[in-house]
Amino acid sequence: MTMALPTTEPKRSTANLARIPIFDAKLKTVGYELLFHEDVGRDAQHQGTTRSTSLVLADTLAEFGLETVVGHLPAWVSFPSEYLTEKLPIPIGPKALVIQVHADVAENEEALERLRDLKQQSYRIVFDSSGHQPSLTEILKVASITKLEIHGRAVDEVKRDLAVYSKYSTTLLAHRVSRMSDFDACHKLGFNLFQGNFICQPEQIQQKRVPTNRVAMMRLMSELYSENPSTERIRNLVQQDVTLSYRLLKWLNSSLFSLPHPVESIQHALVMLGMSRLRNLVSLIVLSRVDDKPAELVTNCLMRARIGERIACHYNISAETMFTVGLLSLLDVLIGTPMPQLLETMPLAAELQQAILSREGTCGRLLSGIEAHERGDWSGVEAAGLDLSILTPAWVDAAIWVRQIRGMIGNQAGSGK
Repeated sequence: MTMALPTTEPKRSTANLARIPIFDAKLKTVGYELLFHEDVGRDAQHQGTTRSTSLVLADTLAEFGLETVVGHLPAWVSFPSEYLTEKLPIPIGPKALVIQVHADVAENEEALERLRDLKQQSYRIVFDSSGHQPSLTEILKVASITKLEIHGRAVDEVKRDLAVYSKYSTTLLAHRVSRMSDFDACHKLGFNLFQGNFICQPEQIQQKRVPTNRVAMMRLMSELYSENPSTERIRNLVQQDVTLSYRLLKWLNSSLFSLPHPVESIQHALVMLGMSRLRNLVSLIVLSRVDDKPAELVTNCLMRARIGERIACHYNISAETMFTVGLLSLLDVLIGTPMPQLLETMPLAAELQQAILSREGTCGRLLSGIEAHERGDWSGVEAAGLDLSILTPAWVDAAIWVRQIRGMIGNQAGSGK
């Protein structure tokens, strides 16, 4: 999908970042935790250092720009006690930054005093807890938000911690939520914020049919990905959907594309783009119109597609193939139907089916690496054979591209189209 955004190979990056979304109870994204490649977070025993925190801040601002990485949402960054006690400057204001600390700060009075001062300056403080201890009293008085690990823990154990934390003026965040059922349970327990890969996990679905409100969507997708797609049937299906027709022509004539002439009809679009590019563009628009799922889920689809497209040439894979694999990788979650059943209606090439269903083959391996980066799992990225110096600039490019796409979706929704 050639667009007006940079199409030359992105420069290799010296800083390797990932972002992990934080959700509220309505599954709206309210911030992103930033992870640096030397600070793999809780899963590596809090390897945060003064150096890694400094690099996160410096590289995010200098090399990428904060808005590129997190948009208009606040960035959550881990600060070790040494960074606080050395009174190093914090170059991001309180509206754009949330300061996260771990247990090493709890018994360091100098660090606590710095946090009290930062709180007075309107910075929000997140305490990443590993379970309540008597020594945590002072940090809980300072913390605006307390992050509590819930993965693999018994409900009664979590309830005991909540009984203690509820005595303080702190918002509770459930960390490492892995399933929607866990999200529901945590919400009922009193958590207000949530972090984890749960929105990307398909639910246990008993139904045998595609939901009624998705039938037209799947009919179009099935035709697009059929072995011998009919341009006439595709044109008719698109024209039957007034909103889709409008958006397709609007997007093709926007600054996102570098087409030499205005596109005036669906038939003209087929001629100008060719089937392969039109397939991916229409699929993108169709999936971006899903409005009864978390917005971050659609963002993940678009990010996976664009990243795959940008890194494909380094692994001798077609850019359009990797775009398709990424775009369809969460189709079961978006549609609410098991993936094998969906793919029965979309006769994709065997390579694509293997990649999407079981992460097999080169495309599947690359998709696994992209998903690992999405979780901030650096070892998973390495296991998939992805080079971070290639992946990171592709991720940054994708973040910019997705923000433009989502901006167009918002603008067109506002116009009533």
